Amino acid sequence: MSENKPRIAFWFRYGAAEHSELFHALPGCIRELSRHCEVHYFGLKTRKIVPMELRENAILHEFPFYVNRGSGLDKMLKTALSILCLPFAGLYCRAKRVRAVYIDETIPFTALIARVFAGPQVALTVADFFVDIYFTGSLAFLGRAIRRIDLWSWKTARLIFTRAKSTKTYLASKGIKPERIFPVYDPCDMTVYHRLDRNECKTAMGYKPEEIILVHHGILHPNKGNAAIIRAISEMRDQYPVLRFLLIGDGPEMKTLQALVKDLKAEDVCRLTGWLPSLEQVNAALNAGDIGLVMRTGAQSDDFHMTGALVHNMACGLPILAARLGGVSEVVEEARNGLLFDPRSMDEFKQKLTMFIEDAELRNRCGLEAEKDARIHFDMDSVVRQTVEPLARLARAL
Repeated sequence: MSENKPRIAFWFRYGAAEHSELFHALPGCIRELSRHCEVHYFGLKTRKIVPMELRENAILHEFPFYVNRGSGLDKMLKTALSILCLPFAGLYCRAKRVRAVYIDETIPFTALIARVFAGPQVALTVADFFVDIYFTGSLAFLGRAIRRIDLWSWKTARLIFTRAKSTKTYLASKGIKPERIFPVYDPCDMTVYHRLDRNECKTAMGYKPEEIILVHHGILHPNKGNAAIIRAISEMRDQYPVLRFLLIGDGPEMKTLQALVKDLKAEDVCRLTGWLPSLEQVNAALNAGDIGLVMRTGAQSDDFHMTGALVHNMACGLPILAARLGGVSEVVEEARNGLLFDPRSMDEFKQKLTMFIEDAELRNRCGLEAEKDARIHFDMDSVVRQTVEPLARLARAL
């Protein structure tokens, strides 16, 4: 890499391969940034294959441990360890005269660490507020304190990406300069997530063509609200014996949800697959669905991002049944590409689900519109361009 190029660093708490799975535009962003900058990437070791575009266009710096994303405890431990490594990454960046550091996530204290150890040219992504997810109950006071520290440090950030326009509104209300905030929706790799023959996918997953499958996927955290969904589905099974719930993924709530399904004697209605071996199999499983669920419990930070479930379900041409949240409501329009419900009201959830169950034409129409909208809102090239240009300017490469 040319010594004449300005240097920019990416920091992320997982490895580069996992980062690419979570943010599909990352390899393209690295490729395009490398035209203007020398790119350094800091993250954990990974057992997965790092995309060639990262290996060829970035200098990889790996922290000396791996993470098991299927284990909540291991994720928490490795997140803490990665935060402890960041001051050393910052000092390295300062010594190498890296002009800008980009943290593509919202981990407590990381923006402050970058500012102190690497320098003032800090960019970050504000989406999931992890303190809202993990610091609840008796720890809520600690979460509020961390949030205040982070908001203070974000005010000094030169550039903030958000995954929803509603996040920009919130951050501006907290005194962060709006001109530094760039809403960029999550991208989708349409070569991975796309429409397949629904009946073939149902058969492959062991479902009958006449069964109506509500599908959801992602990491199983309590804030996803899956327990409430399972209870609601169980209450509807007598009225709609063809209704099924397919839950793809794993995480800290898996055992709780499995026990709930067993207690409700709903094994024939609710199926929890765990992690599937490949993204291609995830795509096929999503295509076995008739309705794509987007669910959160309704915490304040749930308004601040697009969920992977929304992006991928829309790409697969599924009609969307979504919690009425700030970011999600920017994309899901009532009765056009989906239906919305109050995440705190399972009565409204069941009402909207009933509309989809009883109206195949509504499902088909919303699914077609959702697929079209996915190609507009989550286009890879557009997301790469919207991400690279501000970062290159921050590194003074443009």
